[in-house]
Amino acid sequence: MLPIQNELRKKWNTEKALWALRFFKTWPGEYGEWDVFLGVTVPETRKIVQSFSTTTKLSDISILLSSEYHEERLAWLHMLVLFAKKKRYPIKELGEFYMEHVQWINNWDLVDTSAPDIIGAYIESLTHEERVIFIEKCITSPNLWIQRIIVVASFYQIKNGNDHLIFFLVPHFLNHPHDLMHKACGWMLREAGKRVSEERLCDFLDTYTHSMPRTMLRYAIERLSQDKRAHYMNLGK
Repeated sequence: MLPIQNELRKKWNTEKALWALRFFKTWPGEYGEWDVFLGVTVPETRKIVQSFSTTTKLSDISILLSSEYHEERLAWLHMLVLFAKKKRYPIKELGEFYMEHVQWINNWDLVDTSAPDIIGAYIESLTHEERVIFIEKCITSPNLWIQRIIVVASFYQIKNGNDHLIFFLVPHFLNHPHDLMHKACGWMLREAGKRVSEERLCDFLDTYTHSMPRTMLRYAIERLSQDKRAHYMNLGK
């Protein structure tokens, strides 16, 4: 067992672990089925990760990523993000490592905490042909979490003033059966309108509101004026 695992398990909190079981939908048939929790909070996890960030190697992380405990998998993702931000390893190496172990990234918080800084940046390291192939594989994957990864990864481009990826992705997911994808798409559309161009968001909504799930639409228009929100909600009826 790694020292970082020992520190995480010292924070074991049964009451919080039971709450997490409900919050992350872990009952049979739910999206987080059979996940197990220590009950360690995200701030506590981040603090522990930070304290081990200079001594942990990429090879060490493979021990954490297959852990049954949700917080240990979250910890390795936080560590990967630190590696990316501090340029401890080339982003292409980190992105490939991430996707090689993607089966362990199996809940929305694990995706959201890591996809922009790892996969969003990884996409930028690819050639045009590699990028097209990678994005297409993510879109067509039967894995809900891989699909969410590619959508949330677009936040990296959005924060750098580029909204092209999210506007390309969303039409592929308009008929997706899961509301976690509706929320992710709407969230990224909202951020594109806020950070890049509200006009481009509205142009997109003018085209797709009629076929957009209501949850996705609500998320997408949150930052618009009251009049515009009313307009698009009526348009989507």
